[in-house]
Amino acid sequence: MGGDQMTTNVVPTDTTPGRGATRPAIAMFALLLLAYSVNAMDRMVFPMLLPEVRSEYGFSLDQSGLQATVFALGMGITGIPAGIALARFGRKPLIVVGTVAFSVATIMTIASAGFADMLVWRVLSGVGEALQLAAIITVAAGAFPRHRGLAIGAVNMAFATGSVVGPTAAAALLVEHGTWRSPMIVFGALGLVLAVAVMIFVPRRFTEAAGGAPTQSRYVGGVRSLVSWNPLLLAVITVLFGLADFAYIGLYPTYLRENLGFTPGQAGLAVGLAGLAAFASPLGGLLTDRLDPRACLGLVSLLTAAAASALFLGPPTPGWHAAFSFLFGLFASSGVYVVLASLLVKSVHPDIVGHASGLFITCIYVAAGIAGYVFSRIVGAVDWVGAGLVQIAGFSLAGALLALLLRPSLFSTAVPTESEIR
Repeated sequence: MGGDQMTTNVVPTDTTPGRGATRPAIAMFALLLLAYSVNAMDRMVFPMLLPEVRSEYGFSLDQSGLQATVFALGMGITGIPAGIALARFGRKPLIVVGTVAFSVATIMTIASAGFADMLVWRVLSGVGEALQLAAIITVAAGAFPRHRGLAIGAVNMAFATGSVVGPTAAAALLVEHGTWRSPMIVFGALGLVLAVAVMIFVPRRFTEAAGGAPTQSRYVGGVRSLVSWNPLLLAVITVLFGLADFAYIGLYPTYLRENLGFTPGQAGLAVGLAGLAAFASPLGGLLTDRLDPRACLGLVSLLTAAAASALFLGPPTPGWHAAFSFLFGLFASSGVYVVLASLLVKSVHPDIVGHASGLFITCIYVAAGIAGYVFSRIVGAVDWVGAGLVQIAGFSLAGALLALLLRPSLFSTAVPTESEIR
């Protein structure tokens, strides 16, 4: 393909908060990461509360599966437009607008009259999440030119914070107040507070420049079109991963509670441990920066398939599911998710990094938007175990095999100038 011609020219990178990072810059970036962690709280709360929602509204399993993951469809259709909007409006406006949008939609979900309007609020929450995520990934990638994988891993670690707090706190609020609406209000309101904090305390000169002192690092390579071998292949693998990972996120808690008879606390612990494993995301990013992309992506995809198989073939005990949920989260969230996001950014020239971020969001979340529905249909055709082996383990294995077709020579790299070497 014409887009596969690797660029040999070099361009200056953005500023980087490396050795010259200031404490205010670090604090502002931490605030952005905190806002992103609320994204995870909002996202992980609803699947945990799905049995109560089903009971009140009388949703079928198919309808519940769609409600659990349809927010991702909103993220998917917004991903590429969000990448384009970054170039026009900047990063801070998208972070603030996105945070407000998914927080308001989370709160409004409690006022739903039925299936249709609840579906609308779930989709709109995904639109807001996509705007926020595209902007934060772009900030992270620009801030650390020679450690882009590590920086994106740190962003995903912030998501892990919300993934751990969300299900556990939701279960506690559910028991305390006796209504599924309580956690939705609490986490939605928290998001609005953080949106205001970002608006006040994070200036645009930080978000657009990514903070820090100037560096003379430069990029070599990377394709100038998304319609090229590596970006397109990574897009396919990302779709497969979205179908697998969000089948787990959307319906695994329901499987534990309704099929295996777990209590809300036991199910919350298992799901929360999967989120806890995402704290290792910087390690996944570090591996991406140092290993051959084929080996790195292939290995974490294969391990994800193995952990998924153990979840559905192992004994139905809380200890087993807690252990292998942790491993699944480690290999999927800290591994495949971070590696795919990092490799897509690295596969293109710096001029279109925002577009690559948008492509990643579109691919993973369009697939994720229908993942719960597809999974529930497979459950109806076979059973829970068969569906887990086909969609979660099987698609992960397919991604591992496709990773072997990547072309390492076409990825961009950041190299120091002669002045930096001296």
